[in-house]
Amino acid sequence: MQQDNAGNEIQREYRPELIPRRGEAIAWIGVVLTGATWAVLAFSSRQVVIMIPVLFILLIFSAFIISLGNWMDRHTVIRMDDGEVEYRNGLRQVRLRWMEIREVRVQPGKWGKKVQVYADSSYFTFHTLGEVRLRENVKGRMGFEQGEEILRQLVLRSGLEIVEQQGDGYYYARP
Repeated sequence: MQQDNAGNEIQREYRPELIPRRGEAIAWIGVVLTGATWAVLAFSSRQVVIMIPVLFILLIFSAFIISLGNWMDRHTVIRMDDGEVEYRNGLRQVRLRWMEIREVRVQPGKWGKKVQVYADSSYFTFHTLGEVRLRENVKGRMGFEQGEEILRQLVLRSGLEIVEQQGDGYYYARP
C-alpha cells in the first residue's frame, strides 16, 4: 500500500487485463452473416434449413454473452484501503470491511488462479493473471496482473491463515 506525506494510506485500485475484442467482433459478424443468409433465403421463397435459425440463435446468444463479459471486464475494479475492500464489475458491488471476510478460497487454473472471497452476507470472485499461449507465444492475458498482491493483501489484512488443501486448491480462514 502507498502512503501520502502524512503517513495516511492511499486507496489502491486494481483493474484486470482487458482481452482483445476480436472474438466479440467475429461473433457479431457471424450473427449478421447468418441473419442475412436467413433473410435472403426467406425473401427468395427458398426453403430455410432448420440449422440456419438454430445457428442464428446460438450465435446471437454467444455474441451477447461475449459482449457482456467484455463490458463487465471494462467495468471491474478492486479497491483497497485501511478499512475495507470494494469489488465492482458493472453489475454488482461488494464492499467488505476486513474483519467481515471469513474465508478466501484459491483454485489454480490453466489461465491463472480463481480467488473467491467470502463474508457472511456477500462474496466476490476474481482471477489472478493468466496468459493464453500458443506454441509458447503469449496470445493474450487475462485476470488481474497484480492478482497475487491482491490475494496477499486480502489474507493479511483480514487476519486469515491457511487452513487446508482441497484437491488442487486451498483456502484461508479465521484461526
